[in-house]
Amino acid sequence: MLVLLLSAPFWSALAAPPVEAEQLFEAFATQGERREPVALAGSGARYLDVYKSGDLAILHDADGEWFAEALSQGGDPLAWMLGSLETAFYKKFDDDYQYLTVLLVKDFGFFAAFYSPIANDVYGIGYDSMFAGEEFDLSSNQLDGFIFMNYYGLWTESPDVGRYVFGQEFMHRWGSFVNIEKEGLDQNALLGRDTAHWSYYLNTPNSPMEGNTWSDNADGTWSTENTSVSTYSDLDLYLMGLVGPEDVGVQTLLLVDQADAEGTEAATTPEFLDRFSGGRNVTLTATPVTFTVDDIIAAEGARVPSVENSPKNFRMAFLVLVLSEDTFGEAEIATIDQVRQTWEADWEEDVGYLADLDTTLGNSTAPTWGEPTDTGGEDTGDIIDCCKDDGETEETPAACGCASTGAPGGTALLALALVGLLGARRERRS
Repeated sequence: MLVLLLSAPFWSALAAPPVEAEQLFEAFATQGERREPVALAGSGARYLDVYKSGDLAILHDADGEWFAEALSQGGDPLAWMLGSLETAFYKKFDDDYQYLTVLLVKDFGFFAAFYSPIANDVYGIGYDSMFAGEEFDLSSNQLDGFIFMNYYGLWTESPDVGRYVFGQEFMHRWGSFVNIEKEGLDQNALLGRDTAHWSYYLNTPNSPMEGNTWSDNADGTWSTENTSVSTYSDLDLYLMGLVGPEDVGVQTLLLVDQADAEGTEAATTPEFLDRFSGGRNVTLTATPVTFTVDDIIAAEGARVPSVENSPKNFRMAFLVLVLSEDTFGEAEIATIDQVRQTWEADWEEDVGYLADLDTTLGNSTAPTWGEPTDTGGEDTGDIIDCCKDDGETEETPAACGCASTGAPGGTALLALALVGLLGARRERRS
């Protein structure tokens, strides 16, 4: 995984979302409730100071102890980090967001992004196909998942790439996981990379969820169209709950003889991505197979809630993680805030303005970044010091986030360790 992350940038950037190895969400047959964010009190948040600047939430590891502790975690350090960010954020901000998007100020030198699910409340989108038994999960709070978007400078240097990657990671909330029930096709024939993206051979409008735009040459061959436009397909919009099944047109999947596939397979990243590095087109001999959304419904069931009852307004908070050695001031704040606003506008355009994405911050008790605060001589905030040895506590909570005296250090080691965190994959339950 380390080699792939470093040597295949679009594979890593658009890979199936690494998710927490432990059971983040169960199949709640009895409609049980997931944990409240505040139930993680002390989970690494002891070392994260929380601020705001305009519509950015800033989480600051002032002394480096938080990140050192994250790297010393055994088992699932990624879960520890995300849980810690969540805990710190909710100590100062209201439970008013379905999504938390995390950006780094530090450039670790690798190209990766992912969506990490927390809760799912939608039937018929293939969650039980992707994660056995994980079809429906009610939550007593608002949060559905995290979007990790890495170093902000990646997207200011290549805004088109940023638009595509953000569009894909956000869409991983709903897809692409669906099976199909149609004679002559395998049940997962529509899926490609990691069974979480569309097949290379699916005809899409260069969707952020992959596939390609294929043109029929009327001679038994089909060619990709390496256009400059990428937008969600009507099938994507259906899975999002933004259009009904009657609004999904006839879809086309190409059946290709692998002996004549020119090195491609269902899991190949789309040719559309090559436009970012010069572009190419591919022509293949293929037999087209058409299908409708009814063939997906036959395999997955109807989408519940339906388009009439599905949410059309989403709240997302942008969290900026500032490490102890980072330079972070007005210039960086202005640049990151422009990224936030751009992604909000781009996503609304890409869904045809069928939904609204609000990334502004609501009520909070967080102080403003850069302004002096009266701490009374010691900034202890409202974080529980669960690491204090008072002689009465039987043991330190596993997710407490207490600093380890032997925690690793050094920029190179931090970079390699964080890359390793991103290689985590959730084990499917049998």
